[in-house]
Amino acid sequence: MNIFTRVIVKDEAGAVLVIQDREKSWNFPGGKLEEGETPEACAKRETMEEIGLKIENLSGIYQGHFIFNSIEWKGYFYFAESVSGKAFINEPDKIKGLKYIQNSEEVNFPAELSTCIRGVFTHQSIIQKKIK
Repeated sequence: MNIFTRVIVKDEAGAVLVIQDREKSWNFPGGKLEEGETPEACAKRETMEEIGLKIENLSGIYQGHFIFNSIEWKGYFYFAESVSGKAFINEPDKIKGLKYIQNSEEVNFPAELSTCIRGVFTHQSIIQKKIK
């Protein structure tokens, strides 16, 4: 089965970092699991590769099954409890934009992730999380 990870990174003001990885769509940093890699290791590697942030102390906040273009995926979503560095576009051929947002309506997320995305911005335990 195909596996992907996504990481919720907040700034000091509580805004959530999103990346534009498709022409008209935004997402959380993360990517596809490589052979022999754990989902947590994938989340850390992909976040460093894409946007140059070192993330530690990940809390699992959601996992589920998704269908993208008739292909089944398992997705793991994490909250980064500890973040170091300044986010920048480290893979300009892959990442088109980068910004912090306060609510999910500010950008277009993939429709397949809509339920999960709403949860990130509305679930109290996630809203209350702060970076250390």
